Amino acid sequence: MTGITFYEEFQNTRKTKPIGNVIAVFDGTERGGMVDAVASVYDRPNSPATGIGVDRGYLRSRCRRVDEARAREIHPRLFAFLYAAP
Repeated sequence: MTGITFYEEFQNTRKTKPIGNVIAVFDGTERGGMVDAVASVYDRPNSPATGIGVDRGYLRSRCRRVDEARAREIHPRLFAFLYAAP
């Protein structure tokens, strides 16, 4: 998907315990350290997704960038939300 960067979420700052969800960040939307994104509602694997604002600090400390193929494996419901959005 063009214009979206994917980040796998982790439970800890050492990035050793994956949550089982991905954050999709819309490129070029940063304002005051926050970016527009789609992310999980809960901290359960493959959680339902919704639109949110995410702090860049959270992405640096608790997430790792992944490619789209890996993001689709981890969090299929995120892509269902992205394709259902108008």
